[in-house]
Amino acid sequence: MSFSFKVANKKTLGYDMAQVDDFISRARAQFAEPNSSVVAADAVRSVEFDLVKGGYLIEPVDAAIERLEETFAAREIQRQKSEKGAYALDDRLARVTEIVRGRLQRPRGKKFSSTGWLLRGYSRKQVDALCDRISRHLESGLELSPAEVRRSIFQAKRGGYAESQVDAFIDRVIEVLQIEAAR
Repeated sequence: MSFSFKVANKKTLGYDMAQVDDFISRARAQFAEPNSSVVAADAVRSVEFDLVKGGYLIEPVDAAIERLEETFAAREIQRQKSEKGAYALDDRLARVTEIVRGRLQRPRGKKFSSTGWLLRGYSRKQVDALCDRISRHLESGLELSPAEVRRSIFQAKRGGYAESQVDAFIDRVIEVLQIEAAR
């Protein structure tokens, strides 16, 4: 896999080049040796880079990271399937789906903890709308891709949902979608 990213101009924020290059070199090692465990798919999903002026343009790096995550997740799922069998993968899917459904069954506006009125969190209305789409996918098979979920953006609102809880939930939803795709 070859990566070369365009650099933002000196006044525009972009990702810290050294951090991106370090992560990409570790990911390349993982890509070259699929059975190694240098970088896991969930580590790719949660990687963050500092923003600096004149860094790498954000969109191309994000797109590359997204492709890496999909590739690594597919490999990990196939490895689990070949090592432990399809039943183990079905069990994993059932367990993660149960966690997701548990959160989705909560009432609108109360699916996640609140940040309180002094702090900002994710917009309850926007997060609940995403939860509705996820519910429709699980119940009726409505088309939903990991990229759609991953790219969800929520406005910051006072008294919103706790970001860490929503982010962890989104990670579980992406895991469900990746397993479904690999089956």
